[in-house]
Amino acid sequence: MKTSCCLASVVIFVVQGILPVARLSAATPQVGREEAAEWIRWVVPLPRQIAIERKAVVPGDQVAITVASEASLLERSAAAELAGVFEKSTGHKTRIGAGRNAGATVEILIGTCGKDGRLAGRLVPGAGRLFTLASPEQAYRIVPLADRTLALVGTAPQGAYYAAKTLQQLLSAACSKPDNSTAVTIPLAEVTDWPDLAERGLWGGSANEDIEWLAERKMNLVESHIELSLGRDGRGVAVIPEGLLARAQRHAVKLVPIITHLEQLPSAVFARYPQLKAVGDEKAWRRVGDVTPVCFSQPKAQEILADWLTCLARYPEVTDVNVWLSENEVPCQCDRCKAVNPFVLQTRLALHAWEAAKRIKPSLRLRILLTQGSYRSNDKVLASVPPEVGITYYDGGRTYDSSRQPMIYPLLEKYAAEGRWLGCYPQLTASWRIVCPWSGPQFIKARMSEFAAKRLQCLCGYATPSNRFYEFNVTAAAEWSWNASGRSEREFSLAWAARQGLADPEKAADWAVTLGPVGWDVYGGRVPFIWVYSGVAGMLRQGKPPRLGAGIFTYFPTKEHFDHDLAACERAMGLAQGLQAPALIEETRVIRGLVQMLKGLYLMAEAVAPGKKISSDDRQRAAAALALVDQGSRDAHDGLLNWGAAVAPKLVPKSLGSTSRLADTLDCLERTAVEASDVAQGMGINDPGRPYRARRIGGWTTDDFKAGPSQKKTWEVTKFLGGPGQYRVMFHYDRGWYGARIKCVSLVSTPPDDAAQQAELSRDAHEGITGYQPKNTTYEVSLREYDPKRRYFVLVDLVGMPPNSPPEHSGCVGHATMKKVR
Repeated sequence: MKTSCCLASVVIFVVQGILPVARLSAATPQVGREEAAEWIRWVVPLPRQIAIERKAVVPGDQVAITVASEASLLERSAAAELAGVFEKSTGHKTRIGAGRNAGATVEILIGTCGKDGRLAGRLVPGAGRLFTLASPEQAYRIVPLADRTLALVGTAPQGAYYAAKTLQQLLSAACSKPDNSTAVTIPLAEVTDWPDLAERGLWGGSANEDIEWLAERKMNLVESHIELSLGRDGRGVAVIPEGLLARAQRHAVKLVPIITHLEQLPSAVFARYPQLKAVGDEKAWRRVGDVTPVCFSQPKAQEILADWLTCLARYPEVTDVNVWLSENEVPCQCDRCKAVNPFVLQTRLALHAWEAAKRIKPSLRLRILLTQGSYRSNDKVLASVPPEVGITYYDGGRTYDSSRQPMIYPLLEKYAAEGRWLGCYPQLTASWRIVCPWSGPQFIKARMSEFAAKRLQCLCGYATPSNRFYEFNVTAAAEWSWNASGRSEREFSLAWAARQGLADPEKAADWAVTLGPVGWDVYGGRVPFIWVYSGVAGMLRQGKPPRLGAGIFTYFPTKEHFDHDLAACERAMGLAQGLQAPALIEETRVIRGLVQMLKGLYLMAEAVAPGKKISSDDRQRAAAALALVDQGSRDAHDGLLNWGAAVAPKLVPKSLGSTSRLADTLDCLERTAVEASDVAQGMGINDPGRPYRARRIGGWTTDDFKAGPSQKKTWEVTKFLGGPGQYRVMFHYDRGWYGARIKCVSLVSTPPDDAAQQAELSRDAHEGITGYQPKNTTYEVSLREYDPKRRYFVLVDLVGMPPNSPPEHSGCVGHATMKKVR
């Protein structure tokens, strides 16, 4: 049966222009419409053309895999992975050979064909057409042949590998409902497939660790930072982590080494060659970041970059290198540098280095990364590169963005339309810095559809700190960067839910398409990331109420839209609870909490706008709005912790004093509520939740340890207390080479006029460590009775930096917060 996919529930496609083929001579029962649809749901990305009319059910020991004797490493890898699926399903070891397997009932033939469409001497109908498709080296065909053979063919090893990947996924669908037999069910699929974007992948986060996971989704690019240094002879040395290239090569992944942003060179370069330090105002450099700009007119700068590219050219597996232009516009002010646009100068430097490296490997390709620093000069950079050089577009404010605005602006759109090679570095998440859950099919489909329509060649997404937090969105990017016009948002969500093994995939798909747009409303306005920089106190104290449809309220054009989104959250919560899926429940809780916070902040700002006389009714409305902020922040905070534990338990910080991005997000949510509370208090508005919010009670700096590493700190906390109860004291690392060890925390009280007469009320004497890897940094003390006539202090025994530390190993700065336990 071949049916056109015109309804959401139908996912079987007509194969156009393909010759009819004879079916396997073995017993091949027909496949019903629903069974075929269930199989195809397991295939991600969805093939462009696929039909499943029959299946073969054969003993597990009657399946053999054939590859040519001269098969490439990638073809052999495809065969081995496919054999592993059969063996896992049946318990039988699957034969892999280079010749015909006469004793097998079903033979899987994997390899590449010539333009005549022949694979191992056998004609594969429709295979010759693969050479005419976009990215022909990745195009593939799966087709049953007349002699009990299922052919998996590509024009190149990548295509053969992707054919095997598709069959693996179809087999996984068949194996998802085991019948306790040693037989295997093989869907006799007929497939023709090829990608929209030639390169699809990631950089940063867990990309290096996830090569196999990405390859399962037909993603074929990882851009990776490498070790850049100087050798003893002063020449540049570039080293790729051991084993990384081999893993990539076995899974059809192109590993592209990165020469990092050119103003962020290793400090050893300046120590060895001080003449490379740019001429200019160091105070101005510090204002744009902690960087040491380079004088790119110096011949030594050109030599070092050429050394690095030449080192990389010597790796047989390296085909491309990416040079990142400076992120900051901090040009050298020497006479030679001032005469040239700084980003054109850097581009010329990269081209010079590339020409040197091509003497080692003439086929080496170069790509150059645009940045927010180069944005105003991008037209000049594009004009200065030859056609064979690739351009990748990144901008910290424009591509690390989850708004509904198009990403590829006219200059680059025209560049790609002219046939030039263009890639883009979008975030695939709520934020590049803040970790928040978001299964956003509408968001990802919009991004990938734009890239495909504007003829981009490359997706290099950013999903930090780990794909474990963002598997839905990264998988969706794999789906639509391969086939942008394939599945709808709901159809993809249904496929994702089936692969996840959720009890009711239809209900899970409804959940994703219901909650996805709400997340887009929130994260499209850079919430909660924007709070890190601007805070909400300034917004609440500004001269006029915030404007709906702008800033953090960009996608909330009316007050009614808050309630619209909250109603959608309630529908999504009902679906998630019906599925009994903790990750979905907690994601809904976080997004609902963020909408509540936004609504509360807007209503509070509206009630207490500066310049107006605040009435009793205004105060009541502001208090109610603050309660909404409080409830939303607690829901988002607790939901975020629970969500992290559900999707990536190993990545959830055991101490909230951690420097992880998830810990930063938790802190950001709490600080937002604290700032709102502080504004309310300043306007005489009661906040009963005030003691339960974490507030800074004190800190330490490097100077505190001049007399020795062991110090005692005393911080008054009278104003932070809210009656009897348990109080949590948390220690946080800020910066420096050293963290700090906490030996003991005590709560004491004193008479109002004599702080020396201390009465200890409780203590927590375990040892904690705050630093890059904090441990046990939360302490609890109790207050049984509260006397408003006494003063209260927290005493800390602290061990920090030794006073004789060398300059390069110095610094110990941190702080402590405190809140009442609810």
